[in-house]
Amino acid sequence: MTTFSATMTMQEQRDHFLKVVKILSSWGVDPSRMARIILMNEGSLDRLSAITQSSVRLTEDQLRRIDLVVNFARIINGMFENPSNVTYFASRPNDNYGFDGRSLLEILEHCDTDDLQRVYRNFYAEMINPW
Repeated sequence: MTTFSATMTMQEQRDHFLKVVKILSSWGVDPSRMARIILMNEGSLDRLSAITQSSVRLTEDQLRRIDLVVNFARIINGMFENPSNVTYFASRPNDNYGFDGRSLLEILEHCDTDDLQRVYRNFYAEMINPW
């Protein structure tokens, strides 16, 4: 798993922020929900998305969540060749351990970062060793 930290430069933070915005947008996530997933208000999301310079400073919690979204996306993209299946997977109910019938997007939106980390670890373990 990639690890982001608060020691990243502001340019690196901006690049990772924009990457997660692109991922969530590709999954059909609207800006309001995206802001909740990244733990910021919608105005901050809009402002940061429009910044062309490297003046983005994210909290450690926001960086961890961005890291988790990127890593979930990496696994899901490896599971499916068809992009519509990736989008479908993110929004459909899931019975994998830790999801408890909720979709990935529901997990991302409503779990605190530590719980989200646990769900990711379980999901990763199931995907690399499905038996």
